[in-house]
Amino acid sequence: MANKDADAIREELRRIGQQLAQADELRERRGKVVDEARAAELTQREIALLLGMTEEGLRKAQKSYHGRGRSCGGRLAS
Repeated sequence: MANKDADAIREELRRIGQQLAQADELRERRGKVVDEARAAELTQREIALLLGMTEEGLRKAQKSYHGRGRSCGGRLAS
């Protein structure tokens, strides 16, 4: 692999940082919309299918989302 100059590496790191920030924002949005979907009585299975996830993956993602202190039905998730 050819060595990149420092400026090219800096630019690549900036792009990666921006993409990671966007991924974090999407995870936050997903958590909120999943809560809204559950409140609207969509099933865990349907939500997972719509997101292209397994039900177990969705459960883990929501546990992580709520573990960061996000609200759940007007109360803090525990």
